Amino acid sequence: MPAVINYPHPSLGTVRGLASASTHQFRGIPYASLVNGWAAPVVVEGDPSGSIDATSLGPTAPSPPMGVEMEFSHIQQRLPTPSVHQSATECLNLNLTAPGNHTCGSRLPVMVFLHGGGYAIGANSWPQYDFQRLVELSVRMGHPVIGINVNYRLGALGFLTSEELVARGYPPNRGLLDQRAALLWIQKYIAGFGGDPQSLTLVGQSAGGVSATHHLQSELPLFKRMVSMGGTNLLMRPLPHAVAESTYRGYVDRLGLGSLSAAERVQALLTMDYETIVAAFSPADALLPVSGGELRLTDHTYAEIYQGDAGSLVLPGRKWCERIMIGDCQSDGSIMSTMLSYDPVTIASSFRASFERSLGSADKVDLIMKEYGISEESAGEEAYDRILTFVTDLCFFLPILQYGHYWSGQAHLYNFNEPNPWDGRWKGRANHILDVAFLFQNYNDLLSEPQRAVAIQFAEDLIAFAHGREPWKPFRWETTDLHTRVYGGRAAETVGQVQTLLAPDPRTERSTSILNLTATVPADELSRAFGVFLSGH
Repeated sequence: MPAVINYPHPSLGTVRGLASASTHQFRGIPYASLVNGWAAPVVVEGDPSGSIDATSLGPTAPSPPMGVEMEFSHIQQRLPTPSVHQSATECLNLNLTAPGNHTCGSRLPVMVFLHGGGYAIGANSWPQYDFQRLVELSVRMGHPVIGINVNYRLGALGFLTSEELVARGYPPNRGLLDQRAALLWIQKYIAGFGGDPQSLTLVGQSAGGVSATHHLQSELPLFKRMVSMGGTNLLMRPLPHAVAESTYRGYVDRLGLGSLSAAERVQALLTMDYETIVAAFSPADALLPVSGGELRLTDHTYAEIYQGDAGSLVLPGRKWCERIMIGDCQSDGSIMSTMLSYDPVTIASSFRASFERSLGSADKVDLIMKEYGISEESAGEEAYDRILTFVTDLCFFLPILQYGHYWSGQAHLYNFNEPNPWDGRWKGRANHILDVAFLFQNYNDLLSEPQRAVAIQFAEDLIAFAHGREPWKPFRWETTDLHTRVYGGRAAETVGQVQTLLAPDPRTERSTSILNLTATVPADELSRAFGVFLSGH
């Protein structure tokens, strides 16, 4: 059992935490307060004479109760899960893991993790994200880091918005505002835990990676380095206000508030219990970041990011984020299987019909289907998988190349190919979420020795990156030094291997199909067409 410690923080007072053999963990520390579940977050001010009990995990944001099991089902392996309650107003807390010998003068690099979950599920208490083993590894390496997991609001409380909410002081993108508040709190108070506020690395996976790239639109420096794992703002683009308004109308109608006045409706939302609000969610709801707002989110395009050095892209983070690491899993599109509500038998014909309507050209659709071998005559599962390969290339692989181009010379690209070892739909494939499952070392006891070596190397590379070192050669577009780090592969000789290659080396197990296709059909056209197809039209 870990021992309880009383840690003297110069600005927060006495912080009670848990000490293991080589780490200290401080759990459930409030970083921002909320007047109600819809309010803007207010960064918590420290009290040098006060005390914080950080021995227990804090409440999570309201979300579907089986969220962690949904993620385990995709990883195809579960871990023991702690019991944690939800709260609409006390969910803005973080967990901090530090080496056991940290002091105020340590000045250690800090890794801040934003979980994924499509802005609908996720929590800093989920066991697959526990930083303890990764921090222990950093200590053994001789390059210690501090790890922090952040809770932020999800679903309706995090992202439902409308003009009538904004007019009454309830801003859009509240979940992203929560994340920013956490980063500001960390900058202010991490030195007291032995961290360096000038050496923050923001690590985001899936929707967390989307969030990390959104925060690059901040004029205010928020972190020094960024890691985006299986998600960018090209995957989940900010919604137009018309879509947000339509989602809001549908949501309040299901809550029985449609006939009220605007003032009465907002007041009813403020007083409604969060269980009712969560239960009203429909899979058709677009509860995602919206354009504009305090964060001034912009719907950037593939073309803008690719041509960013030519001046077409306004991205303030380019000035203050000195280096990025960005990568994908070989079968990242697997996550879309939970959203494509098509019969596998007819999915190829539905794909063709939808894309022809969106692109207005049968010839363009023929190019897509030929490049990816999608055929109406194929067996249902084969056609489904080929469509998912197209989705992986368009939504996950192509964006990392675009960001590599924009951050040329300051970007480290990776391809995670190590196959899923556990029984299920994705066994033998590097499916979405697998990279983060390997990163935190919490599945190591369930991996073979070669796969455990991949997990350790992956973590060591991110630790080196957080220390400001180059874990492998950067991606340089101008000189065609297209270095990428490859973790594992399906072939017998590549399972358990880690190597740095020059793309398009076949050992990256990435094809040039999407590059061939986008030479004729612009990526932004394909992205819009896929969005329509994903919506069922």
